[in-house]
Amino acid sequence: MPQLLIAAVDPVRLSSYQNEWARRAGVSPADVSKEAVASLYVWQVSLNAAWFETLAYTEAVLRRTVDHSLRVWNLEHGRTENWLDDGATPLAKFVARSAQDARRQAQHARTIRTVTHKGSRQPLTLDDLVSQLSFGSISTLFPRVPPSDRTPYKSGLNARENLWISGLDKAFPHLTTEQNRGLLGRLPREIPESVSPGYAVGRALERLRRLRNRISHHEQTFSVEHVQRLHDVSALLRSIDPGAARSLARLDRVRRTLALRPLP
Repeated sequence: MPQLLIAAVDPVRLSSYQNEWARRAGVSPADVSKEAVASLYVWQVSLNAAWFETLAYTEAVLRRTVDHSLRVWNLEHGRTENWLDDGATPLAKFVARSAQDARRQAQHARTIRTVTHKGSRQPLTLDDLVSQLSFGSISTLFPRVPPSDRTPYKSGLNARENLWISGLDKAFPHLTTEQNRGLLGRLPREIPESVSPGYAVGRALERLRRLRNRISHHEQTFSVEHVQRLHDVSALLRSIDPGAARSLARLDRVRRTLALRPLP
């Protein structure tokens, strides 16, 4: 084990690993060896790395299908296909901040390119902006929290619910009732059945976004329900492209890494 490497990590950071080992072993944290803490820490880093891979594929597939659907939706609503800079109502309100951030990041990416790069002097395109969208920027487009009062809405649906049934649902052409039920769980009474698939997708994306944020900050994920989050990934990809879901299942290292967790 890389004892010297782990010994250089702040003891405050290592204390959660020490406590986790002690909890599972039924001993006092003071009785946990440095070797045990090091093995758990190394395993956690490997698990985070495996999740980075799985979420990277998931995010790329998700970004493409959402982008394609919203280009079509925006054209159908009288605007250009550039749904980030020229979004129709209500999309424009949802993406204003994301579009601003994406443009700033795309401009920065262009400035640091070498002069020989073919895109160094080209104007930014919608593809450039979409490539800069974060997982959070995409997930915020979907309904997650139902309104407590629907009387202000003429159609009975709020803006995100309407965006789902008029456009974003097409990004998930293979979403089945079974997948919907698995992603959403028990259907709250206040969610109309017509938009429950949107909530299923939105809530699954939010769970994965929170996980992604944790591993991005190199946090421990002892309390995360990893198998359930893999089910979220699988159901989402199967609802977009079943072949892509099967391919990712073969590539995924999360399950294998979970099986290698150090005892106890």
